Amino acid sequence: YWKRGHLDVWDQLEQANQLTVRASVGLWAYPEDNDAEQLAKLKSLYRDDANSFLRINQIKLYSDGIPSNTTAAMKTPYEFDLLGLEGNKGLNYFTQARLTNYISELEATGFDFHIHSIGDRGIHEALNAIEDAGSDQGRHRLTHIEILDPIDTPRFAQLNVTADLQVAGDFTDPSHWGEMIDLIGAAKSDNLVPIKSLQESGARVTLSSDWSVSPFNPFIGLQNAVTRAPQNLSMEDALAAYTINSAYVMRQENKVGSIEVGKEADLVVLDQNILTIDPTKIKQTKILQTLLKGKEVFRSSGFNL
Repeated sequence: YWKRGHLDVWDQLEQANQLTVRASVGLWAYPEDNDAEQLAKLKSLYRDDANSFLRINQIKLYSDGIPSNTTAAMKTPYEFDLLGLEGNKGLNYFTQARLTNYISELEATGFDFHIHSIGDRGIHEALNAIEDAGSDQGRHRLTHIEILDPIDTPRFAQLNVTADLQVAGDFTDPSHWGEMIDLIGAAKSDNLVPIKSLQESGARVTLSSDWSVSPFNPFIGLQNAVTRAPQNLSMEDALAAYTINSAYVMRQENKVGSIEVGKEADLVVLDQNILTIDPTKIKQTKILQTLLKGKEVFRSSGFNL
C-alpha cells in the first residue's frame, strides 16, 4: 500500500543497511483510482537494480474477492448468496479489459503482476487478460487459485503463468472442503486449491503464506503440501515451490533458490532433516541459522557451529 507509507519503511530499512531479506515489492493497484494517473505514478515508482536487496518491480492487483462472503468471481451463481443479490456471481475489482490494459502498460516498464484470483471466473478472466495483453516478457502469477475450472488448468503452462498457492491455513485442507458446499455446491467444493493438478499439468507452482490470513511459518505449508491428499505434492516439488520456483518469480533464479556453485549463499540451517523425517513432523522444524549472501543474519540461541 504505497499510499500509506509502506514503501517509505522499506526504503528506510535499505538505506540503514538493515534489510535481512531479498524483497521484490508489489505495488498495490487501487481499483478506485483514475487509470491514467495511477499508471503514470506506478511507472515512476519502478526500481529494479539486480544488485539491491530491495526491488520495486511487481504489481499486486485484485481480480476478484473471496468465496466466504460470495465476492469471489464465479462462472455460475452462488448456491447461497450472502449479499442478497439474485444470480450473484461475485465481483471484479478489475475487469478483464481493465486488467489487460494494466498488464500491457506496466509490463513494458518491467513490472511483473501478482494477481489475486480465487473464483473460477476470476482465474479465467485473469488468464485471459494476460493472454490478451500479448504478454511475452512478464513473469506473472495468479495467487490463491482456490476454485479452478479444469479447462483452465493447462493454460498456466501454456501462458507461462506461475500458480501461487497457500496451504498453511487449516481451511484449505481437504477435511474442510465440505464447508464450502452450501456456497458453491458439492462439485466445486471437491477440489479446492488444486496444487497437484497444476503441478501435473506442467505449471510452475509456488507456495506462499498469505500472512496474516494463514501462518507465516513455511514449514507448516511444507507439511500440509505433502500430506493434503488427494491434492498433495512430493517433497521435492514442494521444496522447489518454496525455493527455486519462487526465485524465478523474483527474477533471482540465477543468484538464489538452489545450492549451486556461483550462487549467492542465501541459506538456512535446520534442526532436522525434512527429507527423511515423518512428514507429519515437518512443521516442528526450527531454523538454527540464516545466511543472506553468505552473511549471517540470524542465529538461534544456543546454536554453535
